[in-house]
Amino acid sequence: MKSIIFLAVSCLATAAIQPVFAEEGLPSSNDGPIIEAIKKGKPLIDVRYRFETKDQAGFTKDATANTVRTRFGFETGEFYNFKVLVEFENVASIGNDHFNSTTNGRTQFPVIADPDATEINRAQVTFTGIDKTAITIGRQRFNLNNHRFVGAVDFRQNQQTFDAARVSTKLIERVTLDYLYISRVHRVFGDNHPLGEFDSDSHVVSAAFDGGEFGTLKGYGVMLDLKEAPALSSATWGARYENTFTLDDEAGIKLGVIAEFATQADSAANPTNYRESYVHGEASLSVSPFTGKLGYERLGGNGTIAFSTPLATLHKFQGFADVFLATPATGLEDLYGTISYDWKEAPFGTIIKLFATYHDFQSDLGSLDLGEEFDAGMAVKINKYWSAEIKGALYDGGGSGPADRNLIWASLRFQY
Repeated sequence: MKSIIFLAVSCLATAAIQPVFAEEGLPSSNDGPIIEAIKKGKPLIDVRYRFETKDQAGFTKDATANTVRTRFGFETGEFYNFKVLVEFENVASIGNDHFNSTTNGRTQFPVIADPDATEINRAQVTFTGIDKTAITIGRQRFNLNNHRFVGAVDFRQNQQTFDAARVSTKLIERVTLDYLYISRVHRVFGDNHPLGEFDSDSHVVSAAFDGGEFGTLKGYGVMLDLKEAPALSSATWGARYENTFTLDDEAGIKLGVIAEFATQADSAANPTNYRESYVHGEASLSVSPFTGKLGYERLGGNGTIAFSTPLATLHKFQGFADVFLATPATGLEDLYGTISYDWKEAPFGTIIKLFATYHDFQSDLGSLDLGEEFDAGMAVKINKYWSAEIKGALYDGGGSGPADRNLIWASLRFQY
């Protein structure tokens, strides 16, 4: 009920201030505001085919998935400082399901979490009548910073979106402020999964200061109240610093640094009383076209419960094999190194990126060996609309970690 009242009040507020700011947004065409907005709109098309195979210890059969994700939508131009976006999404499996999608009952295979689904991915209204400010209401995507705490999970075929109200403003010079209220989370598992959606009474706030050559400082708060998963309800507050130093512009030599710290405690109906911390540090050196990175990430755990990020784009962190989608109760430490090569003038006008990453995992509590992982791949930007990717992951649990597994992905994507 609170979420319904909140969204209703937000709609009334935007409607109330519309006349004050609408003058500059009046359409100039004789076609009328609706027709003019449609003419100035743009279609949204995103089609991705992906082949994925997974070999996991403990299963007698390997998983193989051929899936196609299709998104079609339309975003209007502005009319009276409003614009509307609607986008539909379909995920379909090609051929027989030789994988556990989490909803198809094929539990003899390892999990590849791309279930068949047809749904409204986004349906939002945005008001831009306030200077340097946007107010968006409806089902929408949202990525907080590097997606570590809140993200759209674009790697999976079914994207994660939010029924939410968002206010984003740059009224203060060099400062970006964001507030998001989430009333419902539409997760990657789809509507047919018992935990495919979370009713929510959650809030996300963030502030970013662009200090120019002194770097960017970001502060954020993520207050989660997830009705279907009370053990994941938490209050997280953190700060993140990013900067890139150019050492030799002509030679393309740059040094990058990232430092981040957050603290998390139980919130709402979480049955466990806890407080844990998050630490992330990364240094990178680029000598064009090569880049090397060395990083460390720690999510604290006390043996009963650990620092959690249930709304994150988790595939970006702790290895592509997705072994640690849920942080172990003893916490997790990840020491990783990455090397990449950007080939910006590849044959046939393509842009190619080659990359490889090594992870060494251990528990935060007790420093137990949780295995190691090697990831490698190639991403190809074919042209403005087409791209392709192939990558693989090899995880070795080392005897005391989770089950060993090997994965390979190959995808082809069209975006317009």
